[in-house]
Amino acid sequence: MAELDSYNELVARYHELSDEARSDAVAYRREQYADDDHAIFVADCDDEVVGFVHVKDKETPEVFARGAEANISEVYVVLDRRGGGIAGELINCAERWADERDYEYVTLSVNADNETARKVYESRGYETRRHKMDRRLE
Repeated sequence: MAELDSYNELVARYHELSDEARSDAVAYRREQYADDDHAIFVADCDDEVVGFVHVKDKETPEVFARGAEANISEVYVVLDRRGGGIAGELINCAERWADERDYEYVTLSVNADNETARKVYESRGYETRRHKMDRRLE
């Protein structure tokens, strides 16, 4: 495998959308928005979308004694707006949504090498409970 130029390129390749997903992206988001078990909050500035967060119900298996969980599946802020507190405000919206629905926990995943995002989450009290690992089969 050729050397990758940067961490961002590695992440982009891992999360690259299929051609079908790209063509159906708007319909996919509308479907999620209409589902009461999902919420999407959008940050805008001067009529320009600068970020969003997607939070959804995450069913807790019945074998566990813990309460219901909401999962922040996506947080995104456009590059030139990062560092200004937008991600924190979006996370606030997701957490309020979860709290209003009596979820006990809010969970999220973050790429292992994404120090910036990890610092944002850790500063808000998120803790690592589990490490997810994968291996590409060739």
